[in-house]
Amino acid sequence: MLVRIVRLAALLTALSSASAAAADALEPVKTVMRVAGWTDGITAGMSVSGYFDESLLASIYSASFADVYRLAQRTDELQDGSGYMLGYDVVIGGQDSCSLKDVRFEARPLQDTVTAVDVYFDATSCFGHKPDLSRPQTVFHVVEENGRFVIDNIWNDDYRDGAVDSSVKAQFAAMVNGYLQFRLTGSWPKE
Repeated sequence: MLVRIVRLAALLTALSSASAAAADALEPVKTVMRVAGWTDGITAGMSVSGYFDESLLASIYSASFADVYRLAQRTDELQDGSGYMLGYDVVIGGQDSCSLKDVRFEARPLQDTVTAVDVYFDATSCFGHKPDLSRPQTVFHVVEENGRFVIDNIWNDDYRDGAVDSSVKAQFAAMVNGYLQFRLTGSWPKE
């Protein structure tokens, strides 16, 4: 009987720890969604200039993501300095959107140090488009780095089980690589 109680206690502790970790993994994602316009009553006092504000790069993104973003930002400055590097909202996944509605978050189980966080939302109904809320509009990969949960990658389309080549991080890297190839050869790489 005592063995069963000890096993049950260990199981409850493990489940509680997994639930706490999943909740913690949601926090950087919720911060980004607040910047995107999600209002959950906690937005007061948030003063950032965008998803990749320097204070956010230093606090809710992985060092790897922040480095790739900063290289892309520098590339943009060398080209036209528009600041709209990929030409669309990388979190919402489009150029124009409505106020966010029906926002919900689901953390998947930890897999190889990554917690995938699915975010479901309606950002198109004001244009007369009904979103498919049965599938996530954006997926974030959250990792633990230096004792905190941080975003390491984002997908706003074509998640394909986390295929890196379809991610926002890969798009930023491709932007940098394309510019370097142009500076090296004098012509833009063919798509």
